[in-house]
Amino acid sequence: MAGIISAVIMFSMLFSVGTGYFLFVNTTNTFYVKSLSDRTSAMQAQLNEALVVVSAAGSNNHLTLTVTNNAAISTNITGVLLIDPNKALYTFGVGLSSNTTPALPIGLSQGGSATVDTSLLIVAGTYTIKVLTQRGNAFSATYPPSAVALAEQALASGVIGDLYIAFHSFTWYKVVTCNGTQQCLQKQGNGFAVPATSTTAPIAFSMTVTDLNPLRLNITLDQFTLMTEFVPPVPGFGGGSANSYAWYIVSNSTNVLSAYSKFTLFYNRPVTLVFASSSAGTLVPYAPVILSGTITYGFLVSHGCQGMKQASCQSTTDNYGQVSPYVSTLYY
Repeated sequence: MAGIISAVIMFSMLFSVGTGYFLFVNTTNTFYVKSLSDRTSAMQAQLNEALVVVSAAGSNNHLTLTVTNNAAISTNITGVLLIDPNKALYTFGVGLSSNTTPALPIGLSQGGSATVDTSLLIVAGTYTIKVLTQRGNAFSATYPPSAVALAEQALASGVIGDLYIAFHSFTWYKVVTCNGTQQCLQKQGNGFAVPATSTTAPIAFSMTVTDLNPLRLNITLDQFTLMTEFVPPVPGFGGGSANSYAWYIVSNSTNVLSAYSKFTLFYNRPVTLVFASSSAGTLVPYAPVILSGTITYGFLVSHGCQGMKQASCQSTTDNYGQVSPYVSTLYY
């Protein structure tokens, strides 16, 4: 009997110790896997951060920084490091020697932007700047901006505005019924010369554009974006009357058209826009009926929101509009 009791006690001890060890190993492994997963997620989020830093001379000749979040995730600016032309180091942020106005940290949502004033009086020479994030990234800039940055700003703002238009992408189409009741594009050729007889039936145009905003802000186009062709009065004695024709933006899946659904242009990503409707926000194929021998002046009229989430872009929040002189079309 004593032997049986001893065996039971020994088994209980072994079972308790074994079970405890198993639970310990299992719990430790669970914590390890979770820690590894959290670390992987954090590293992925760090790699996904994408900030653009633009330096400028602000009011009172203070050095200011505009930071734009071009990533698909939100970010938190926690610090700024700055070396002036005399190699003196300045630090800005909570717990550092000074802070910016408005004060850091500053959170930026997707497409968000913030401008901070360092209160440093600009002197001759080059400033080296690093903007730090909570995830441990550092994004660099200089003041004055580099030649590349200045050229980019001149291209985007001083010459063509925020949208770059690929000139030779201009294409015209016939709009035909397909799949029973749908409207489809039937590609014809470049849009610089169109048979006048084709305009008695619906036609459409497309062009490729690229967002080259100098601050790399995204642009959401609304339903009032259109391509218009203007016919000036006939030159010479007596003048004449002017005419205009407009095709509103539509959405398309390959060659099948649909009423426009709002979408966003992201920095330096070419997108082909299609213009095929006589009415904003709907799909009403347009047959302009233009006489032979008419030459038109084409304009891209883009409208919508800049630097904000697509869901937030409404008529009451529109902050972007641009008219781009584009092409001329001969109707022969």
